[in-house]
Amino acid sequence: MLLPAALALALSAAPSCVEILSLSDLHGRVDALPRIAAAIAPVRARGPSLLLDAGDSAQGTIEASLSAGDVVTAGLAALGVDGAALGNHDLDFGQEAARRRIASAPYPTLAANLRDARTGRMPDWKNLEPGRIFRLPGGPVVGVFGLATPSTPRQTMPANAAGLRFGKLTPEAERQARDLRARGAGLVVGVVHAGGSCRERASPDDLSSCDPRGELFSLARALPAGLVDVLVGGHTHGYVSHIVNGVALLQAGSKGESVGWLTLCAGQPARFHLPIRPGDGKGGGAVAEDAKVRAAVAPALAAADAERMRPVGVRLDRPLGRGRDRVSPLGATAAQAARSAMGAEIGLVNAGALRATLPAGELRYGQVYEAMPFDDGLAVVRMRGADLLAALSALTSFRNEAPQVAGVVFDGAATRTCSGIPIDPSRTYTVAMNEFLAEGGDGLRGVLTRLPPGAKTIRGDLRLRDATVAWLRTAPPALRGLPCP
Repeated sequence: MLLPAALALALSAAPSCVEILSLSDLHGRVDALPRIAAAIAPVRARGPSLLLDAGDSAQGTIEASLSAGDVVTAGLAALGVDGAALGNHDLDFGQEAARRRIASAPYPTLAANLRDARTGRMPDWKNLEPGRIFRLPGGPVVGVFGLATPSTPRQTMPANAAGLRFGKLTPEAERQARDLRARGAGLVVGVVHAGGSCRERASPDDLSSCDPRGELFSLARALPAGLVDVLVGGHTHGYVSHIVNGVALLQAGSKGESVGWLTLCAGQPARFHLPIRPGDGKGGGAVAEDAKVRAAVAPALAAADAERMRPVGVRLDRPLGRGRDRVSPLGATAAQAARSAMGAEIGLVNAGALRATLPAGELRYGQVYEAMPFDDGLAVVRMRGADLLAALSALTSFRNEAPQVAGVVFDGAATRTCSGIPIDPSRTYTVAMNEFLAEGGDGLRGVLTRLPPGAKTIRGDLRLRDATVAWLRTAPPALRGLPCP
């Protein structure tokens, strides 16, 4: 079948050009990979190309969880990924699982700023590299380096990043780019699990709709002019197709909804193209899929489908939505569930632990998993009121998000019990929370390290999502979604 004229023109690249294709934040959506493979096949067939994954691919769905992310690696391998960054959630199944996946992949994981905290050197993991040279047949020599966001230890379970250190982005990017140039790279690309977001993408030079505080933008501004040609980003789930300080920034959303695409030619500005969106069949048309990629993920999808459709014994008469700027119905429900399961006075959950609305109707396990995809256990912490107030303040300032609470009313200005009594700074309270917070995630490490020995008890075997289902089974419908029942 002939390509549309505009696409054919865009693909008519000289030998000094390469097509850069980017994925980011797949979060376990391997069902999208067969469609992605079919959608990008025309681009890859027309000349030199590189397909780069900007991290956070391994975790987020039941099919990914059942194999600790192995099916994602198999799917990306069948797709033909050339290199991947290390995302914070790629550590969610633990370091050993991450090491196994990295070692088994036919493509390298690139993480130049990752260090063993004990030795100060890159961890000795098979197939983990700072950067790689790609000598593309009929095309340019391209050097690709990878980076992980320095906030990684605070954005996975802290135990998953134990013994690892993530250095600053700019010094390592500059060091790797100079090394790749010295090794013969005519073009240099960074694949970075750090990102940004822009509301408008019509003009690459118009940054007025972009958040200048994004890590990807800060990195591009800090680099010496002409050293790096492209930065492929992720982490923020945003869209970016812009030029900053002469560096082309490319980021294409999340969950397999699209693939970023630009054409990079030596000595010329990057040419951005509209993101490639795989068909999903919702419009009634046929969906093109790649048979090889489908075969790589089909067994995992079949196993997950059975688990996804399992009823959990809960019917909701209204949706329980999530939100980050205030206590949401889902957030209050999760906090109530933690409080009930651990027999505590107060429940506390971070907003980032909740990823989707629980819809009205008979709930299936897949819906609960989508809402709470992390394998968080529960904990109860004995803490003075002063420490509780400090924890709530730390959570608010860390990501500018509202802590999800039950048993207290927290509006950012004052904190009081459900009966209206202000929190007593000197009194000790029992606070139930998800394991991620109890281990110091989302900025709580400083507060929790001040507590005396024995103040914290963790139940790693009791998952937040399972406790939430148990609480919903018994809670009167009128009390669901309320921080103060």
